[in-house]
Amino acid sequence: MGNESILSRLPVLRLLLPMVAGIILFRFSSILLLPFVLLALMVMCLLVAMRLKSRDAARRLMMRRYSLMPLWLAMIAVGWLASWLAEPVRLDLNSVRGKTACARIETIKYNEQSMLMQVKLLNADGSDAWVRGSHIQLSTRGCDYDLEAGNLIAFVLKLEEVQNMGNPDEMDYAQHLHDKGIIYRQHIDVCSVAKVGDSPTLLTRAFSLRQDLQHRVLNSKLGPESQGLIIAMLLGNDDFIEPWVRDSFAQSGIAHVLALSGLHVAVITLIIWFLLFPLDYAGGKKLRLVLTLLILIAYDVLTGMSPSVIRSTVMIAFVFCSFLFYRKSTPLNSVAAAALAILVFAPSSLFSVGFQLSFITVTSLIVFYQVSDLKFPSNRFLKYLCTTLVTSAVAMLSTLVLTAYYFNTTSMVAVFTNVLLLPLVPVIMVLGAVALILLAMGGGLGPLAAIIDVMSGATQSIAGVMSSLSLAGNIVYVTWMAVVVYYAILIMLGMWIYRRNARWLLAAGATLVVGLACSLVQDFMTPRRGLVVFNAFDSTPILYFNGNQAMLWVPDVENDYDIDNFKRWNRAFLAHYHIDSIMMVDSLKCELPGAVVDPPYANFMGTGIVTAGKGKWKNYTREDTVALRFDVALVTKGFHSQISRLKELVDCDTIVLSGGMYDEDNVTLDNECKSSGIPFYNIKKSGAYQKYY
Repeated sequence: MGNESILSRLPVLRLLLPMVAGIILFRFSSILLLPFVLLALMVMCLLVAMRLKSRDAARRLMMRRYSLMPLWLAMIAVGWLASWLAEPVRLDLNSVRGKTACARIETIKYNEQSMLMQVKLLNADGSDAWVRGSHIQLSTRGCDYDLEAGNLIAFVLKLEEVQNMGNPDEMDYAQHLHDKGIIYRQHIDVCSVAKVGDSPTLLTRAFSLRQDLQHRVLNSKLGPESQGLIIAMLLGNDDFIEPWVRDSFAQSGIAHVLALSGLHVAVITLIIWFLLFPLDYAGGKKLRLVLTLLILIAYDVLTGMSPSVIRSTVMIAFVFCSFLFYRKSTPLNSVAAAALAILVFAPSSLFSVGFQLSFITVTSLIVFYQVSDLKFPSNRFLKYLCTTLVTSAVAMLSTLVLTAYYFNTTSMVAVFTNVLLLPLVPVIMVLGAVALILLAMGGGLGPLAAIIDVMSGATQSIAGVMSSLSLAGNIVYVTWMAVVVYYAILIMLGMWIYRRNARWLLAAGATLVVGLACSLVQDFMTPRRGLVVFNAFDSTPILYFNGNQAMLWVPDVENDYDIDNFKRWNRAFLAHYHIDSIMMVDSLKCELPGAVVDPPYANFMGTGIVTAGKGKWKNYTREDTVALRFDVALVTKGFHSQISRLKELVDCDTIVLSGGMYDEDNVTLDNECKSSGIPFYNIKKSGAYQKYY
């Protein structure tokens, strides 16, 4: 490697790193003058460099250290400006409310009794005043199966800004949609949406084609599990994967199989390359390279252009161009160029989990194999076994903490699961690609369907067995500080190996000690007992926990509440407070240390709660409850009365309005509490109701 600097060997980093800094600066500071200040500093640096230019060799060597500063400042400004240009346009909601808007459907998803669409707002008042880049999330009550991507629709605007639910340790869903260009949403009856025309684009046509292929797969003779697997692995949509299958893949550490990644793109590239083999015999090897790359780009558009797919495509493009123009391609330079290409057009991708996991994994593998001098056995089976074990181990270690931070789960069996599963993935993808081609041509699958079912069944069986092991699917809670400490230690250890300087090893040890101390302090300060009334769209989950045990009471849902779905959505909260056992409360009396629930009322650590919904509260009289003093009356979605009537029957200090109530009822009761001066807490507006002891 020599003493040559990293920036000298990887010149693309000179552009990428300062641009990343500019994107991060925009996330924390949106002051418009910042890029212009940086550009002014760049000009000043150039002027100073020109003034200090001298024939003296020593002075030129000294100034060489600062020769890149103008370029860095310029790229910081470029990163900031790219983020500013990609920022969603904000509307004056009061001025557009009640006006008719026209919008283009860009994506559409049908549920059982609703639709979820991403639409681009073309005009906010029916005039020619176009609004640049305004995307909204439009959900409907009911379905209209005649609508599809590319259609123009008209509806009355009643937009609201996307906000998080306000539950503890929840995903920042508002920021997630913001990074996709969506800051407003609206829920509307499907009868209020009118189709007014068509205006398809390349992306909407690609989306429609993808949906058509999905429908053909879903209507084929493939089994349900095979259908979901083929659609996820080849079309990039995991909506048809059953939750239990998704959980088993995640717990066994192979969730990446269900998401389009470099492995999938490599297999697709090989399939395309093989299908174009006749061009070699016609003397068109370069044409074969060009066509393969063009078809791969078309495949990227078809599957939605995720960061991992674009990264793989750019890297393959660099390799192909090196053959076309007889140039040498450096793997790390290709990775950096791929990241730069993505961030120029989609700077918010820097904060997406797919972008981070994809680039960290690939970069770690490239660096590891370049630095290490491993010798694998010559035997094919042993070589495959050793290569897979080492690659899986490096990939797992490089993303261990980041995966735990985003998904709150780790799996120590991922290395061995990859050894068992990776031979099956290319086979399933090849067979699935053949099936897609046959279905697209209107043909049947015949015995191919049975073969794919057997292969996908074997895949899911392996994932199920590995996920049942004790080392699989451990629920953990990781803070962003732990992520920073972890990667700081990895970088320091890498520098110690590269430089052979003991100071880096000592610095890594000191960082580890500080990180462990902070983790112990945080764990000590975490409450061990508490009560949380979660904000949910259609129910009122009440969770009381004491140590690692908890009870879940959902008073407005009788027998069909999905507790597994609750655990899935609140995994970070459960991991944060070390909750590993949840008892579901039914209509009978239940007890846990410090809590007694006897529907429709309960007592949690001395806090008396009565629920007013479909329960028995209407049958209470003042005499019935005179001996029982409630602190909180929780109004759920089954409540169809007035707060004044509730106060006549229930003696309580505070009214809590559930987030699961219908919007109209919530607004009415909120206004009644305000006008009458009754102390209240609105979960839909303020987030989860929390008390810790």
